[in-house]
Amino acid sequence: MAVTMKDIAKAAGVSVVTVSKIVNKQDRYISEETRQRVLEIIKASGYVPNSAARSLKTKSSHTIGFILPDISNPYYPEIARGIEDEARSRGYAMIICNTDNDVEEEKKAVAFLNSKMVDGVIYTHSIAGSNNKIVKKIETPLVVVDRRVIGVREGVGKVYVDTEAAMHTSTSHLLEKGCKHIALISAPHNGFDDRVEGYFRAIKEAGIRRDNRLVYLGQYDVETGYNAIEQFVAQGLHFDGVSCGNDLIALGVMRALNKHKIRVPEDVKVVGFDDIAFARISTPALTTVRQPAYEMGKKAAEMIIDYITEGKQMGECELPFALQVRETT
Repeated sequence: MAVTMKDIAKAAGVSVVTVSKIVNKQDRYISEETRQRVLEIIKASGYVPNSAARSLKTKSSHTIGFILPDISNPYYPEIARGIEDEARSRGYAMIICNTDNDVEEEKKAVAFLNSKMVDGVIYTHSIAGSNNKIVKKIETPLVVVDRRVIGVREGVGKVYVDTEAAMHTSTSHLLEKGCKHIALISAPHNGFDDRVEGYFRAIKEAGIRRDNRLVYLGQYDVETGYNAIEQFVAQGLHFDGVSCGNDLIALGVMRALNKHKIRVPEDVKVVGFDDIAFARISTPALTTVRQPAYEMGKKAAEMIIDYITEGKQMGECELPFALQVRETT
């Protein structure tokens, strides 16, 4: 039988109101001796507060929701870990909603989190959902992380890396290494695509003619990288560098190049994006742009909890990226 607050009060020799105040951290006028006695009994008994009832009473669930587009991509669990570590240190829990890059699943995730009375939402949109329609349905404080949202409402927090500049840097690195025919393999977005624009800006500044045959937009996954190279090879296209929208794409690229006996980096140089753990242990080790995923999540959680607890206004936070030069270039 579950232990109740009434049981705790009886064992401690105090009122239920006193126990409630201690559980809900509203105990500033309760003696330290009483507080410690009650907490020890709570710990020994295994008592778990009724969070639903407490949420209704306090209008706070001490829970943050995180909507992410693809939990199978190792980049997003790093963001999630940053959110969870910061949230836990502040007395908050986290609910993760994976949408598989599906706008309908995003809508369901928003409805679910609204029904759970979360105190705030951290949101990374799907590659098909970069407009403001989903954001308008979120009823709580909101921080957009990683991918920007077009036309986002006032008061929304933003934590991101300048991906246009980062993609410009990675493509420029290939140019500096002597590449003249650089392919782009990435994923399409609704609206402005920072990564595609960064690539095109770099080759334009280098005076290289734009060749749309060397642009392949699919998903942020291994299969996209592999299928793109298969298409380029089948069409007889010449390329000596590949700028990839993320590291999973780059790993697919290297797999396909190896299949066709095309050497990396001797014949084709490859640059990824994100710096997931696999980038460091691939063979050859992948040159890539490091996005500070953990720090991004931590900052997003810090921003939203500061707003919830202190009313501190949420703004924009741009974190630095860094090119990690390894064996593929």
